[in-house]
Amino acid sequence: MMNVTFGTPSEELDKLFAKEAVKHNMKGLKGHRSLGGLRASIYNAMPIEGCEALAKYMEEFYQAHKDDAPASL
Repeated sequence: MMNVTFGTPSEELDKLFAKEAVKHNMKGLKGHRSLGGLRASIYNAMPIEGCEALAKYMEEFYQAHKDDAPASL
């Protein structure tokens, strides 16, 4: 059982990641309301295909937005 926490270089990209994830049938990736970021719950009931789909989406999102990070990072 586990929660995987992660984030992008900015709050804006975190929000975009969660919003676009819904188009891939991935819901509930928004992180903690106080801490922000992103979170994927991949407990025992999550099939390996779901984890693979998340990893694929993460890579696609990275490739599409890797140049969108704030210059200060």
